Amino acid sequence: YKKNYHNNIIKVYEPKNIAKEELDCLVFYTGANSVIPAEIYSNFIKTLNNYNFSVSVVTNNNEATSEFLYDIRDNYKEIIPITHSSGYVNAFKTINMQKNIKKAVFLDPVDNSNVLNFNPLKFVNNDNNKFNHLEKILVLNAEKSYKWSRIPPFIPFIPVFRLKRNDLSIEQSKIKEITIKNYGHCDIINNPYRNLMHYSRIS
Repeated sequence: YKKNYHNNIIKVYEPKNIAKEELDCLVFYTGANSVIPAEIYSNFIKTLNNYNFSVSVVTNNNEATSEFLYDIRDNYKEIIPITHSSGYVNAFKTINMQKNIKKAVFLDPVDNSNVLNFNPLKFVNNDNNKFNHLEKILVLNAEKSYKWSRIPPFIPFIPVFRLKRNDLSIEQSKIKEITIKNYGHCDIINNPYRNLMHYSRIS
C-alpha cells in the first residue's frame, strides 16, 4: 500500500496475515540519494518480505520521511533503516532525530554530501556522520565495488565517496563490517537494470 505525505509517496510492502506489532520494519533508502524507485528493487524487497520483514521505501524528500518515521514509531517491534549506496545520506539526515531507532544497515554506503552541500570545513568536521542514538550499525560491502580492473574503466565503481567505518562518528565497537565476495554494487537491483550496469562497464 501507499502513504502520501505532501504528494510524496512512500510505498509499504508487508507479508500477509501478520500484525504490524509482530514485524520488524525495514525503512529502505534506495540509491542515488533515494531517487531510484522501489520497483527496481522489487526482488530484493520480496525476499525481505519472505523473511517476515515489513519494508517501507521512502523518497528523497527528507521532511516526508521524517513525518513517516514519526507516524510509525509505535507500530512495529522495531524500526531499522537500511540504505543502499548514497541513500545513506538521506538516512543520516532523518534517523538522527528518531530516539527509538537503535540499529541501521548500510549496503555499500556512499557519502556524496560534500557534492550535494559543499562544506569547505568537512575535512576538519566529522559531524556529518555523527549518530546520536544508534547503538549498532551493520555495514555490508560488495567486494567488486572496490576492486580495480584490468579493462576500462579501470577504477573501482566507488572510488572517492566510499563511506569507511572510520568516517562514522560512533564507537567502533558498535560497527560490524562484512565484505560480500563476488558481488558488485548493482547486484541488489532487478534485471535488466543490473545487467545493463554490468555489461556497459558502468559498474
